[in-house]
Amino acid sequence: MSAALAVLDDTPVRPAYAAHTLHGQDRAWPETNCYVDLWIELLHTRGFAPEAMLGFTVRQDFEGDQFTFFKPSMAEIEALYGLRLDELAVYDGLEGHALIQAARGNVVLVEVDAIFLPDTAGTTYGREHSKTTIGILDLDPAARRLDYLHNAGRFDLSGADYDGIFAEGVLPPYAEFVRPVGEPLMGERLAAAALAILRDNLARAPRHNPVAAFATALTETGEALVQRPLSVFHKYAFNTTRQLGANFEMLGSHLAWLTAQGAGDFTAAAEAATRLGSEAKAFQFQLARGFAKRSAASLPQRLDRAAATYEDVSSALKQALA
Repeated sequence: MSAALAVLDDTPVRPAYAAHTLHGQDRAWPETNCYVDLWIELLHTRGFAPEAMLGFTVRQDFEGDQFTFFKPSMAEIEALYGLRLDELAVYDGLEGHALIQAARGNVVLVEVDAIFLPDTAGTTYGREHSKTTIGILDLDPAARRLDYLHNAGRFDLSGADYDGIFAEGVLPPYAEFVRPVGEPLMGERLAAAALAILRDNLARAPRHNPVAAFATALTETGEALVQRPLSVFHKYAFNTTRQLGANFEMLGSHLAWLTAQGAGDFTAAAEAATRLGSEAKAFQFQLARGFAKRSAASLPQRLDRAAATYEDVSSALKQALA
């Protein structure tokens, strides 16, 4: 049995895990999406600065019915932290392969059913099937215990939940594993590489204003949308307002980190990006009221401020990089 799980045997509750400050409760969006949140905590557990990877956030676009599900490039992860992500063939069952990888110090990323994840109590745990990605840090088949990363923290599960995670279905789950392949960058080298990645991503950023495009889509679909059940609101908001707001709050943190590292003065751009994150949160409440009242009146116009802030972010960022 691993040392981590031996601790669990001796104490009824896992020692408190301190999540990264990017998941602080003082943020507008303490959680973003399961994939980015997982990588933040995975890097955090290895002592790395996850803020360095967030330059990809400048590429987010509105895809007609949702904002880009923002996630880091694996090439960038490898360049910054010396970590590589490869597909894991689970030809002999997920449990056995995860045990081998954990013994090698690798983290297995796998899509599972959140109905078996205790950390989702109050939402999906024991109530609703939902696909999400976890990072398996360690496991003990004899004790039927699993040590895993999910969303903004590190957790453990056991018993029937363990059986549910590793139950074999018709098709094996898609799984990957993270392994070190090079030396991670530190200090000035990390900041310089992150800055170069930001420049490269900015060159591929949308040529139009994605918030304005979102407003246009709401003009066309809003009235029909708000007539649908409130359950639709939660899914729609996750893929629109939450992805938009969390993305730009993360961009603000990235730019503030670059400034603190002496890689440039991104103060104005960081403040504008953080402001856009808060404006997306405010609009989400307005969208919820639209569903409650079954009316989309003025909803597109309420995005005007956020659309203007997007332009502020873009111009301030370009000026800082000029």
